[in-house]
Amino acid sequence: MRIFSKKHIYFSIIAMAMMAVSCNDNVNEGSGGGDDPEYAENSFTLASEIEAGGQTQNYIDHIDDLTEGEHTFINNGLQVPGERAARVIGHDGYVYSLNYGTGLISQYRPLEAGGYQLIKELNGGAAVGTEYPRYKIVSDDNMMIYNVDVEYVYEDEENQIIKDVIPTMSVATIRIPDLVVTDQHSFVIPTTEESKAQKAYPTRVDAPIASNGKVYFGLMRYEDGNSDKDRVKGLETLVLDYPSLENPTVDYSDVADGHTNGYRTPSMYLAEDGFVYQSNQFMSGFGFDLSQGSKTVITRLSNSVYDDSYVFNVTQALGEEVSTAGWFYVGNGIGYMPICMEDMAGGENNNIWSVAKIDINNKTAVKMNVPLSYLQNYQSGVVDEGKFYMAISPIGGEAHIYEFDPTSDSPDAFKKTVKLDGGNVYIQGIYQ
Repeated sequence: MRIFSKKHIYFSIIAMAMMAVSCNDNVNEGSGGGDDPEYAENSFTLASEIEAGGQTQNYIDHIDDLTEGEHTFINNGLQVPGERAARVIGHDGYVYSLNYGTGLISQYRPLEAGGYQLIKELNGGAAVGTEYPRYKIVSDDNMMIYNVDVEYVYEDEENQIIKDVIPTMSVATIRIPDLVVTDQHSFVIPTTEESKAQKAYPTRVDAPIASNGKVYFGLMRYEDGNSDKDRVKGLETLVLDYPSLENPTVDYSDVADGHTNGYRTPSMYLAEDGFVYQSNQFMSGFGFDLSQGSKTVITRLSNSVYDDSYVFNVTQALGEEVSTAGWFYVGNGIGYMPICMEDMAGGENNNIWSVAKIDINNKTAVKMNVPLSYLQNYQSGVVDEGKFYMAISPIGGEAHIYEFDPTSDSPDAFKKTVKLDGGNVYIQGIYQ
């Protein structure tokens, strides 16, 4: 028997990650700035992916008004590093960009005169042993960065017969806005009896939500850790004590099937009633698979376990087969969910996504009459003065910021606002 690991571990520099915060408050990126810059406190950041010559470049730029005007990324904006992709988060006047490919986290502030000031940088990936970590802000004081490394224990390596799969999670807390690693933990994710029976093992975690002394992580699970195998049954969530990040447990529910980690769109939110609400997704070979009758649902958790008395069947409420990669919670029970209407295996870059308004309290859903577009990689929308804003960039069509009215149940309760580039410029999120 031989253990094979596909780790990209470089823990020899973890100690450096605890200290490697490069801080230069006088480094200005883009136009504007100075020794004593004035920050654009109430601006909104747009993040874009620009495809050119077979390469993808990532840019950010900020605007003051989401309700009217135009914005272009052509010869404009600050290019942010991303070996494979750039993951952007906005919080409390700061913009964070994670280089997915090096693990570097860059912290910026938008400048009133235009452009951004680079405040600090941290090699966050070193704290969790990978160049491809994921991260999320879980409170006003803390960001979490995390990774799952999968080890295969082979009974017969030559014939690829797997005896066991060992998913090890590494997680660290990063204090913000200081951007300093304050805690690190590594442990084997428990495998439930239901998953053992299916030979289904965690391969990814994401979308952490902290609530009542716990932090919840959605799980992606595949049979023998292989994404090409059939989808697994049930839902699972990893729960840790918070802020200690100890005592990992996994809860299982059989009310629906699929992964619970979301993709780039978050899958979990803490609502006003104290419950954590969670969407599912079902994928096979990294394409959405609607062939097996799985339903897109919203479930909820409290006190570390699923509340199986609550299931919101979004597919049934819409009256058509849909899948999702996550959703956005606006407040007061209302959310907006990007929905895919057909099998993604035929090509994920097709305009086969719409948006549904969902009501988690009344378990109702309305498909909005917005243009079909590509939303699998869409990351963030914002709420401003009671309205919800997200960018919709149809491939080959006109791109705009859309303003949605959460108080209306009409499928036409939206309007186009800021005109965007379109074409090879894909807007992946709005941040504040």
